[in-house]
Amino acid sequence: MIHRYMIALVILLTQCYIICIIPQYVNRNVTIEYQVPIYSFKVTVTAYTARECETDEDPEHTATMEQPIAGRTCAVSRDLMHWLGGRVYIEGIGVRWVNDLMNERFSKRIDVFYGTVKEAKTLGKQTRTVSFLGR
Repeated sequence: MIHRYMIALVILLTQCYIICIIPQYVNRNVTIEYQVPIYSFKVTVTAYTARECETDEDPEHTATMEQPIAGRTCAVSRDLMHWLGGRVYIEGIGVRWVNDLMNERFSKRIDVFYGTVKEAKTLGKQTRTVSFLGR
């Protein structure tokens, strides 16, 4: 009788180990290389930095109240506001997280965040294919 309880206890402890301990050692920052886009179309792509002359009065926070990160953050025009919080793939640039919104005067436009003005000027103003990857 005790033998059955010991086996049940070992199985229970093994399941707890698998559920609670192993996920701590798994790399959670794994990026998905291939995703099926929800939809794609051409937009105007520009660049911006965290200067007050290029943003609002609080350049250290995005519309989602996060700090902008070069190589990760981008802003979209108000007509693409439903993308806020999602990810986009910009042709020739890569995957970016939509954390910010642009001024109301722009439409069908994405603004990619760069750390320095020199880097931002290398992009300029281009038309590229952008794919919305979802949230």
